[in-house]
Amino acid sequence: MGSSNLDSDDFVLADTNLFVAVGGPENSKFQKLRKFAARHQVTLQVPQRVVGELSTVHVADRVETAIEEGWATKINPPSPTDSDAVAAMDYVRREIARKSGKNEHQVEKADTVFAGLAIEFLRNGHPRVVVLTDDKIAAAAIEGAVEQQGYDESIFVLRRSDIMDDGGDVRVI
Repeated sequence: MGSSNLDSDDFVLADTNLFVAVGGPENSKFQKLRKFAARHQVTLQVPQRVVGELSTVHVADRVETAIEEGWATKINPPSPTDSDAVAAMDYVRREIARKSGKNEHQVEKADTVFAGLAIEFLRNGHPRVVVLTDDKIAAAAIEGAVEQQGYDESIFVLRRSDIMDDGGDVRVI
């Protein structure tokens, strides 16, 4: 799925690392992310847990700016309880551990939860769910998890490099 296939009805989940990677509001990458959201008429859904993580690295103001400007919103997502969601989260944890050489218990829970949340939101009536991340390992693991659970036609993972070119402008893929 290229970013040009995004639809304003898509439910777009944004990961912490995306806001870390784009810098503050004055940064051109942040401005490209803003343009991306505007062009596709999507609102980035930022789980409250993500905002909490950003506070620990002192960049929560980036999300707050996006919220004030209307292209992001904080959500309190459900805890994934659906068996497919839980299985997807387990898959992501194992894959991240395998690809990064970490112990499964050291894998960041925020990375694993996106696969589960995507399935939960899909099951709760959203026709398509998109996960935006800047973590290549997590992105590949989430893609594998949703494919294994049979949701790869309705859940998509886009990396920052899929939606913006660091040298030029926002990509139209």
